[in-house]
Amino acid sequence: MAIFIASTKSISRGKGQSAVASASYRAGVELEDKRYGKTHDYSKKHGVMSADIILPTALAATGADIDRSDLWNKAEFAEKRKDARVAREWLVNLPYELSAEDRKELAHSFAQTLADRYGTIADCAIHEPTQKEIDRGADPRNYHAHIMFTTRTAELDENNEIILTDKATIELSDKKRRSLSMERVSHEITDVRQIWEQIANEKLAEHDHKLIDSRSYAAQGIDIEPQLKMGSVATKLERDKYERELRKAEKAKEEGKHYEIDKTPATQLGTINEIIHERNELVWDVALAKNQTVNDAAEQIIFNGHKIKDIEHTTPPPIQAISSDSPTPSMATAADEPIKNPEPPSAPKPKAPTLDAVAQAMAMAKGIKTKRENEQKQKEVALEQQRQRELAEQQKREQAERERVEQARADRARQLALENKQFLADKKSLYAAVMAQLEQYTQKGIDPNSKTGKLILAISVANEVMHSLDKYTDNPNTTQRQRELASNERGALTDLVNDKSQQALNEIKNIHYTSERKTHTAALQGALSAFTDNHSQTIEQTQQIAIESVKKDIADYSNEINRSHSYGLGR
Repeated sequence: MAIFIASTKSISRGKGQSAVASASYRAGVELEDKRYGKTHDYSKKHGVMSADIILPTALAATGADIDRSDLWNKAEFAEKRKDARVAREWLVNLPYELSAEDRKELAHSFAQTLADRYGTIADCAIHEPTQKEIDRGADPRNYHAHIMFTTRTAELDENNEIILTDKATIELSDKKRRSLSMERVSHEITDVRQIWEQIANEKLAEHDHKLIDSRSYAAQGIDIEPQLKMGSVATKLERDKYERELRKAEKAKEEGKHYEIDKTPATQLGTINEIIHERNELVWDVALAKNQTVNDAAEQIIFNGHKIKDIEHTTPPPIQAISSDSPTPSMATAADEPIKNPEPPSAPKPKAPTLDAVAQAMAMAKGIKTKRENEQKQKEVALEQQRQRELAEQQKREQAERERVEQARADRARQLALENKQFLADKKSLYAAVMAQLEQYTQKGIDPNSKTGKLILAISVANEVMHSLDKYTDNPNTTQRQRELASNERGALTDLVNDKSQQALNEIKNIHYTSERKTHTAALQGALSAFTDNHSQTIEQTQQIAIESVKKDIADYSNEINRSHSYGLGR
């Protein structure tokens, strides 16, 4: 069933809006905004079925024409105020029951009516829901039209070019409208909504579809509560969450797993609107039930009336008996008069049905009604039983699926725990193997027990452990989780090497003799260069930058030692 949506809003500079940008987005085209020196390109926007400029009938009859860019740039330049309204938009819902051609005709008819009413130019863009929007939960029946109107009337100048002149009456303030003996703008808006109702219902009636009603639900006697306005921020949060959930489901599907999409609202506004929606659904169901009760009563009255009429027309008329006392003609009379064809007997008048016949007919109708009601109840009971069975089966399947998912999650958790434990044991073995050969990593001239020597030795040990971790990662028996843990360990070792290098440099600067400082600096440079040369492919960019910074500090200090030694300042 088609729904009624016909709302309007102004496009205003005071809200940071531009008529050119708005038209570009709604029409899905690229437009140059000459006032602001910008180009708005929405040519890749999906869901735009058509976009057409509609002139007032009188203006179109002159053969005048204007393109979208020229129209909305003129609309911008016609306004001087920094908070001016530069356009007005009407948003209408197009009945999904109609064909695309009928929806376009309907939208254009409404746009043409308003263009003629106010003397303004319309830009009518028809949108359909995209597959991406539907995947995010949008209604696939959401066909609608964005119709932008100039706020000023359109005329021809002496060069037969379209210009925008005075403000349209709908754009005037209530004070100005009162001075012109016009009603408030709110009444004007109501009139336009009724215009849309009339135009839409004429098209719906052509195809025997249910009509729409411009009155509010309260005016129709339906206790529907409006939802809260979400706003751009809350709407984006809701969409972002749903898209994240879709990506998780798609990733799980690729891995051969099942992921239950979390459809709970991401914001408090979303939660409130969900409650309002559920409440309105209940109210709507009650209204439909009441309406059905009234319809059933009316149908019963018609049914009973038809039954009585059928009895009246099908009861045979009573047959009149022939009396034996009727006189017979004499022989003389028959001989004296000419023989005539006997006249057919006049048809007897039907008698009105008796009260008993009416009562019998009513009883028959009641019996038929009762039989039908019983049959309907039996069908409803059977359907309800079937529904309950299907619901039970569905719940059983869902419970089995939840148990399967939970079991898979528990199995995965246990597996990860085992893999983590195994990695810790493997890492311990790797470090033990390297430490067992500690002497071969000690560099000549460096005391491994000194503070600086321990730091340089730690860098060399980290280099060897990184080699072992690379081999561990390449082993086909290593699981994906263990590879991730090995990668984390490599990152931690890289950070350790960076810290130890900086500490070693600081300790070298505290050594008394220049020759020792030079020896330790060369050893530090060698250990750090060996580490970066061997493992640069597995070091993250930020860590590489940090290590390169330390290497530069070490190189600068080495150059400083050499310069001081050449000047004879060191010992």
